[in-house]
Amino acid sequence: MRFIHITDPHLSSLEEHSFLGLRGKRRSGYLSWRRNRRHVHRREILDQLTAAALAHRPDLVLVTGDLVHIGLEDEIIEAAAWLKQLGPPGRVLFVPGNHDNYARDSLGAMYTYWQDYLPGTHAPDLDYAAGYPMVRVQEHVKFICVNSACTTRVFSARGELGAQQRRRLAAELAMDPDEKRFQCLLIHHPPFPGMTKSRKALRDAATLREIISLRPVHLALYGHIHINREDPGNAVRSFCTASASDIHSASYRVFDVEQAGSGWDCRMRLMSLDAKAAPRAEFSLAAEVAWRV
Repeated sequence: MRFIHITDPHLSSLEEHSFLGLRGKRRSGYLSWRRNRRHVHRREILDQLTAAALAHRPDLVLVTGDLVHIGLEDEIIEAAAWLKQLGPPGRVLFVPGNHDNYARDSLGAMYTYWQDYLPGTHAPDLDYAAGYPMVRVQEHVKFICVNSACTTRVFSARGELGAQQRRRLAAELAMDPDEKRFQCLLIHHPPFPGMTKSRKALRDAATLREIISLRPVHLALYGHIHINREDPGNAVRSFCTASASDIHSASYRVFDVEQAGSGWDCRMRLMSLDAKAAPRAEFSLAAEVAWRV
């Protein structure tokens, strides 16, 4: 089976908005976009990365959040078109990021325009964790999506699963104690302690590590910190992928997982923006690793 990992495209534009027309945390987010993010995250890079990734003919595309900048309704509408470009819900798995669920009204807009890519048809009581873990079994691979995208105060980008979602995750993982399927965890925030600074970290990372260390998870994919990184420790092999629209480091990963006897043969290829190809965005092999589970 082949699947692609794409994350943190930050594809929306805030050109139609102004600092004075926004409130609360969105003002600081707008300033960040105006001063920096609009120059780093470019839609033309994302469009060419999307085409390159889909050319690998994946069985599934995995997206780990931050489609937008400050969770406004018009941004979420804009991002809905890109999700459909990736493929129908049966071919795309998506977990939100902190920039998607940015403010109180963001979750309702997400369920209005992205509902086919989210669990259920609406968020009961505006609980961002309702319906998670979201599980998809395809061939011999079980994908487990958790939502760490809680709303936070200004200048905080932290995430949290929460006690109820953690309990549901533990129960879901316990359903396959004999490791009959290859299990892949999708999350926006770095899943384990010490992987990023405190203001960007997952609050319950230590508890998540305990849950995973007791149950069979073979691969974890995340985003949020906009870098390419492999973390072979922490009881599970995990990969972070750089932002899909970054003018310096836009990347995606191609995974091939094949059942072989009582285990699985795994291969990862990191495809990154080739600076030598400018001004055209082309993606070349930046790293490759193979392993057996």
